Amino acid sequence: MSGEPITGSATPQTFKKAERLTSKKIMDELFNRGSSFVLYPFRVGSIEHDYNVPSKVQVLISVPKKNFPLAVHRNRIKRLIREAYRKNKFLLIEKRSSTKKNLAFSIVFTDKKLPDYFLVEEKIIALLTQLSRQIK
Repeated sequence: MSGEPITGSATPQTFKKAERLTSKKIMDELFNRGSSFVLYPFRVGSIEHDYNVPSKVQVLISVPKKNFPLAVHRNRIKRLIREAYRKNKFLLIEKRSSTKKNLAFSIVFTDKKLPDYFLVEEKIIALLTQLSRQIK
């Protein structure tokens, strides 16, 4: 066990702070001018930008309080999404390495019931594949 990724990809399976979308300016642009699509139970918004950011791909994960009033449920869903993204982000990042523009995207969970991990991972793989095809 040398700590290498199970998938065999060159991208490390980490999810560092630099990969999280924290810039208010980019978030506003993402929600105002970005393109979006729905892959139930997720709504995904994305935008390419030229801002100087620490990572080429940044993600924002959100679970609405309206659908899950208890913070413990919102946090659980966000943990599931983060883990699925961490394990499968190579599907998107390897395609983005050759481009000059940076990518910011949001994942919003829209369902009203708690998901299991296997559903979340399956849908995250599908949305990362669709996102990599959509933005070239």
